[in-house]
Amino acid sequence: MLTYKRKLILTKEQEQQINSWIGACRVVYNMGLEIRITTYKNLKKSVSKFELMRQLTDIKDIEWIKDVPAQSLQNAIERLDISYKNFYKTCHSGGGFPKFANKKKYKSILFKEVSLIGNNFIRLPKIGNIKIFKDALIQGTPKIAIIKKEPTGYFICIVCDNINKNIQNPDESQVIGLDMGVKHFCIDSDENFYTNPRIFQQYERKLRIENRSLARKKKGSNSWKRQCRRLALLHHKISNVRKDYLHKLSTDFAKNYNTVFTEDLKIVNMSKRAKLKQDENGKFLPNHQAQKSGLNKAILDCGWGLFRDMLEYKTNVIRVNPKYTSQTCNECGYKDSENRISQSKFECKCCGYTSNADFNAAKNILGEGIALKRQREALVCA
Repeated sequence: MLTYKRKLILTKEQEQQINSWIGACRVVYNMGLEIRITTYKNLKKSVSKFELMRQLTDIKDIEWIKDVPAQSLQNAIERLDISYKNFYKTCHSGGGFPKFANKKKYKSILFKEVSLIGNNFIRLPKIGNIKIFKDALIQGTPKIAIIKKEPTGYFICIVCDNINKNIQNPDESQVIGLDMGVKHFCIDSDENFYTNPRIFQQYERKLRIENRSLARKKKGSNSWKRQCRRLALLHHKISNVRKDYLHKLSTDFAKNYNTVFTEDLKIVNMSKRAKLKQDENGKFLPNHQAQKSGLNKAILDCGWGLFRDMLEYKTNVIRVNPKYTSQTCNECGYKDSENRISQSKFECKCCGYTSNADFNAAKNILGEGIALKRQREALVCA
């Protein structure tokens, strides 16, 4: 599966129709949530997504709902069901109960019947042909499409099947290990250090000014709406600048290496709040949440997960368990937490080998990745 994102060129009629359909899906989402909440309060029973979908026929006589493709309305119910599943998964760790969809946040609609006409048009049910901006050729068979409303216009994400990954470097001996960091974005096993651009930090002062300006305006006024759009455009720019850096870096790795070994990091767990600490009398102790929140912001600003996703569709990627990679000596294999003297310095207590701690970890990731790759190849041959 591969997703192509393209900007749409819409007529005024098409734009109004898509806006109306997104609003209808949002209403269906909120109606489904209301039914589930009311049913549980009164009868202590849970309503499944299939029962909600069967009830969609009861509102088909409403003109502005009847016009929406049935599969798009069903997807609104599926989104609600996913929200409930995520709530049950994370309810023990602070996950929130599903909320009623806000017009400012519900800005997408899914289509399950989609076809390409050349490379300039896409056909969607009940709306016909929509023109898209010229870009790289879309390969494969389109399965679903999602139209998103963003600050800079309307975009369509086309999910295609039967895609053969185009490996740019066919030389299987060209492999690299990557250790992700905050001081440096990543360090590879060839001892190259890649700068962390700290995109959010660059725009943090400007964001603070724009947020302060928004807070001083009367909510709902025309100046407030203009400021909301200005703030949304700034957030959109930060996201695009980050994606631009990650795309360029991931493309360089894809061109130069056949296989990239990366850490299988649990980013959600790494960026959680610090746990509360209590003494014997129940008094809360300092848990250094201020420092932890700063680290969390720096981790999320890096975009490690997005970078890994980009690598995975551009080249071969093998995820390696990062456990003990920063504590193990790459020369003799001795493992000890005291080997890492500081954030940047590594000195083995057994053989005396000294190195940059992140570079040592990158070499360990490379070694474990090669062993894992050989193991998988042996299983395939067997």
